[in-house]
Amino acid sequence: MKIKQHKAKVFNQDCILELMTFNKSDGKKWKRLFDMWKKLKLSLRDYKSREPNFPEGLSEVAFCLFSGSKRFISLKGKSAASFDTFNTETGKAEQIKACSVKSDLTSFGPNSKWNDLYFLDFYNEGKLDGTFNVYKIPSESIYNMKVNKKQTMKQQQNQGKRPRFSITDKIIKDKKLKPIAENVKVW
Repeated sequence: MKIKQHKAKVFNQDCILELMTFNKSDGKKWKRLFDMWKKLKLSLRDYKSREPNFPEGLSEVAFCLFSGSKRFISLKGKSAASFDTFNTETGKAEQIKACSVKSDLTSFGPNSKWNDLYFLDFYNEGKLDGTFNVYKIPSESIYNMKVNKKQTMKQQQNQGKRPRFSITDKIIKDKKLKPIAENVKVW
């Protein structure tokens, strides 16, 4: 992995992105880290403990290894940005969400913004073997999602809140979305 600077237009503003790039050999390191996280997750069950969430370092790097996108580190020339990866071929900022359980509870920060949203499902019928399915989630499905009886996700974001809901249940299952890639293996 390497960190490089990249000039780009993000949300109609010129800026310089600091991006982490990966190559095929980074997949082996990713798998070692995944296996360590999995061991911790499963071992905590012995203590009837809450299991650790799936780390963004694993999900975002997995997506980059799969797609060729670059992991977003920082930017200059724009006041703030909250996205996870950047596709230098398409010029799109990407938001990556993931889960390792049957039904997720995904949250979005009040400043989250993206061109494309992807959901990585590592649950894999409970196998947790490091493979995952990739879904491209329509943004309008997210912004218009009712997160309570009266408010949509976008309305809560506008109030500075972190809306939460299940992408698996409320979007993938309800809208019968099919993955754009299945059983992806990045090592």
